Amino acid sequence: MKMIEFQNRKYTLLGDTRASTFLMYLIDESNPEDYNQIYQKLSDRNQVCMIAVAVHDWQGELSPWSAPAIFGKHGFAGNASLLLSELERFWDWFQSNYHVETDQLYLCGYSLAGLFAIWASSQTNIFKKVVAVSPSVWYMNFVDYLEQHLIHTNKVYLSLGDKEANAKNKAMATVKVCFESVIQILQKQNIPLTYEYNPGNHFQDVELRITKGIQSLLLGSREEEKQ
Repeated sequence: MKMIEFQNRKYTLLGDTRASTFLMYLIDESNPEDYNQIYQKLSDRNQVCMIAVAVHDWQGELSPWSAPAIFGKHGFAGNASLLLSELERFWDWFQSNYHVETDQLYLCGYSLAGLFAIWASSQTNIFKKVVAVSPSVWYMNFVDYLEQHLIHTNKVYLSLGDKEANAKNKAMATVKVCFESVIQILQKQNIPLTYEYNPGNHFQDVELRITKGIQSLLLGSREEEKQ
């Protein structure tokens, strides 16, 4: 494990920088998931270098445009474009300084970070595959946005808890309908897609589901290499 601070943001590396695949995993700086545990569960971890990216302001940095609060007083600042620019600069710097030859960079996120991952793939083509677990696709106008923008990635993995639509919050309760709309949009764009519904609500088995999503894309990569 190695910590890098680049332009006031912390990036934690797990794995060999000579790996064939790199995985950016967005984590909440104030309440990080156990990304080391997720990495250790990957059966192909010897071929993967995980880059855990510390997100300073979860609602501010991951939201693609500003939106009013849906609970409490803290709204969404809409600073996703700033974060994406940082990630692109870091990847350029990282490739140069660590002599990375592969372009296989994946992006993985949960909840709002999952929303960011899908949105980011409509803004840039640096992320070859995307994992979005319980993505906040209920976000204001996101489905409409996606209908009008092409996704620039080679494969997407999506998952949703089968009880997430039972949320008391009215916006969040639309997540299943929005999730299904996103699936249809990606299918219309002919994006290779894997999606599934997992038991439970938004907070159940987060690390297990993230591991499952990453593993699905890695398995797909091995099968592609055999062809």
